[in-house]
Amino acid sequence: MIRGISPVIVSIILILVLCGCWDVKYLDQLTVVMAIGMDEDPDKPGHVVVTLQVVVPSQVSDSQNGGGAGSIPVTTYTGKGKTLIDTVRSMNSQTSRRLFFSHNQVLIIGEKLARKGIGTMFDLIDRDTEIRTDFEILVAKNGTAADILTTLTTMEKIPVKQMYEMVRTYNKMQGVTYPVKALDFIRSLDSDKQQPAAGSIELIGDAEEAQKKDNIEQIKPANYLKLGGMAIFKDGKLVGFLNEQDSLGLTIIKKKMNRSQIDIPLDGEDVVSLGVLRSKTKVKANIYRNKPVVVIEIEEKAHIFEVKSSKVRVQDTQTIAWLEKKAEKQLEDQVAESAHTLQRRLNSDVMGYGGYIYQASPKYWREHSKEWSNIYPEINTVVKAKVDILATGIRNQSYLNKTRNKNR
Repeated sequence: MIRGISPVIVSIILILVLCGCWDVKYLDQLTVVMAIGMDEDPDKPGHVVVTLQVVVPSQVSDSQNGGGAGSIPVTTYTGKGKTLIDTVRSMNSQTSRRLFFSHNQVLIIGEKLARKGIGTMFDLIDRDTEIRTDFEILVAKNGTAADILTTLTTMEKIPVKQMYEMVRTYNKMQGVTYPVKALDFIRSLDSDKQQPAAGSIELIGDAEEAQKKDNIEQIKPANYLKLGGMAIFKDGKLVGFLNEQDSLGLTIIKKKMNRSQIDIPLDGEDVVSLGVLRSKTKVKANIYRNKPVVVIEIEEKAHIFEVKSSKVRVQDTQTIAWLEKKAEKQLEDQVAESAHTLQRRLNSDVMGYGGYIYQASPKYWREHSKEWSNIYPEINTVVKAKVDILATGIRNQSYLNKTRNKNR
């Protein structure tokens, strides 16, 4: 029976097996791109300047083997063009290896370019199979993407690794911002029911000094990178940045909260700080008398971080209930203020109200979607919060009680 197998069939089987390696790429033939930066070209309107942060393989291997002390394992390439593919092609003249984008971790957009509009810049990213869309999107506040990508960092030798982890740590510990993947950003750009948002990053100090090794060899570098509030877009253009409090409120509304802190002000300088352990948000919409209403319900589990007061006895159940009510009121006010900023000042539906309205009443959305920019700012947002304090620590009163009594 084996002898009866057609040589043609055998050939086809072999071709199918062997063709799996036709596009194999070897590391020693590639320039691995870790970060992409996009800025407007100041000399040519409508053109872009692209900066790539790439790994220098020899420096990385030397540092891993204990050698190459003090070496910088990354470099940057810059290209200009009318389209993203133009700039990438122009950079092939600067490297001996093929540019490889599959390991890209961050895309940074300069503020000026973001304000002029970046909608068309994402077509190549969305279309090219080699470029993965799971990297983070950041906006360079008060500066350029090139300045961010040429800044050396203290905690990581590869700067983009530090940026990548900064976004995650800031979200996990403070909740002020949340990571935004390229795929989610592109989907929001293409949606009529939600506008996109992205994190922001800023260079504090001088751009030229930030590139020098001397800067990061100081115990307190004068030039460093810092994350800020969320960058808000509308119709593909940056319309503004949120402050930390409004950004925290947006994180809660978007259900991206991990941990955060609630500071409850008391009399004078006294304050009680709560650490949020878990946060859960429900957003619902309904149509009341032909007007949309959005209800945001928040449940948070917290513990007492710190008591800066000689009057608060945290083991007392009435005190805990009182603190919970104050925390709930503060949380409601904060989220309501965030919604007000996004609705009235920026008029950008990054909260996704359009999607909730569509779920509540597809008929209403079809009838009013074309006038959404006029309806959205006037939507009544109702915020309800429930805070449970689960733990108070091992101390009842603050030690400040004894200290203040001694000083009287």
